[in-house]
Amino acid sequence: MELAIADLDATAIYKLMVGSIQPRPIAWVCTRNHQGVLNLAPFSFFTLVSVNPPIVAFAPLRKPDGSEKDTVLNLQECPEFTLNIVSHRVVEAMNKTSAPLARGDSEVGFAGLSTTPSLAVLPPRIAQAQIHFECRLRDLQRFGDEPMAGRLVLGDIIQVHVADELYDQGRIRTEKLDAVGRMAGNTYSTTRDTFDIDRPG
Repeated sequence: MELAIADLDATAIYKLMVGSIQPRPIAWVCTRNHQGVLNLAPFSFFTLVSVNPPIVAFAPLRKPDGSEKDTVLNLQECPEFTLNIVSHRVVEAMNKTSAPLARGDSEVGFAGLSTTPSLAVLPPRIAQAQIHFECRLRDLQRFGDEPMAGRLVLGDIIQVHVADELYDQGRIRTEKLDAVGRMAGNTYSTTRDTFDIDRPG
């Protein structure tokens, strides 16, 4: 099958990309507006892009109606965020935070979650998550203003919090973290089925 991007609309491109690029880790991002109202949203366009300095990236899309997501609007008012890693035990709550609430309504309470104050940034951490990155906005790039056009958020990691039971001599015990990834549609994956391959050299 040969597919020319120029022949596809945004919905078809989205389905093609998320069905091909998987599993995708999930950034559970907490931001706040200038009034202190919190927004919590999951983003599966997410990765680490630098170690020295440590920088994470996630990419919100404009909504199908062309409007901007609250996460991006909040970052314009308060250029800080916490990025919470999604474990299997919080996946139902994470899913609830993807609900299309009105601006000014917080997903934190809607999903029955609680927060813990951050040490270096204003947005708090999600108490039910086991790993948190406190981040300051480094850059926000925009790739057009059409519906589903992307924004690339780059954040400097300022502080990391890891639950004690996950931390073992500088490494994360991934089997205890039990992270989940996003597939296509309503499907998710776990990290329980893994295998090792030695690198050459």
